[in-house]
Amino acid sequence: MPIASTLAYVKGLLDELPLPGGLPPLAAHIVPPDPNEEAGAGPAAYVWPSKGHESRNPEDGGTIPRNTGPGTPAGTKPARHMIDVFIDYFAPDDEEDVDSLFPGIVDTVMAQLRTSADPVQVTDPYNPYMVSTLIDVGETMEYEIVVNAVADQVFDRFQCLLQCSVLELIRA
Repeated sequence: MPIASTLAYVKGLLDELPLPGGLPPLAAHIVPPDPNEEAGAGPAAYVWPSKGHESRNPEDGGTIPRNTGPGTPAGTKPARHMIDVFIDYFAPDDEEDVDSLFPGIVDTVMAQLRTSADPVQVTDPYNPYMVSTLIDVGETMEYEIVVNAVADQVFDRFQCLLQCSVLELIRA
C-alpha cells in the first residue's frame, strides 16, 4: 500500500497553490510543523496520513483473483487512506478581511482536492514496480478550524485540520 506516493500526490496538488486576498502561494510540506514556530512567510499546509483501511471489498472496486506471487494474475484491492491536511496561517489581528480570509484559504484547498484528476496513476517512490491508481480524492472531507491569539496578542494563529479521504486501487 504506497502511502508515500499518496502523500506526495496530495502535497503536489497543494504546493504553490494560489491563494485569495493577495497572499503568497500555499507552501505544502509532508513533515509536520514545529508546534512552537510562529509567523512564517505565509500560509502553510502539512500533509500526513492518519489512518487507512485495506480490503478486497467489491463495493470499493475490489476484484479477484488474489495475487499468489510475483508475476501471477492479480485483481484490484482498494485501500482507503485518510489524509490529514493541517493548514496553518499567522495574521495580524487588524488585517483587513482577517475574519473571512482564512475560511477562504480552506475553501481554496478543498476546491483543489475535490477537482483533482480522477483517476490518476502514482508510483511508489521506494518500489518503482508498485504502480497504483488514486480515485475519489476529496470526495469525502471534514474540517475543523480554530483561531488563537499568540503571546504578543498582535497576531492570530489560524489553523485547520482538513481530513480528506483518498481511495487507492492496487493490484494484489
